[in-house]
Amino acid sequence: MSELKGKKLPTVEQVEQLMKEWGKYSIEEFADRFQLDKEIIEATVEYLHKLKRTPNKSSISVVACYRNDQLESIVRCAGAQHGYE
Repeated sequence: MSELKGKKLPTVEQVEQLMKEWGKYSIEEFADRFQLDKEIIEATVEYLHKLKRTPNKSSISVVACYRNDQLESIVRCAGAQHGYE
């Protein structure tokens, strides 16, 4: 994902919106709406597909939202708030 280096990343809230509204809008519409590059939205969706549902939502670690300003950590944090790891 080195081609994403230096590009504006989504916020956790934007990733949560993408999760909630997936299928209602195209990747291009999300990119326009969030004022992000299309490649960032595509990479975000790719990371979302890698998340797995946690069997016990109460077992989600607080560390999941420790972010290091990388796309993967932002997606992981948004997913953790909705029962994914």
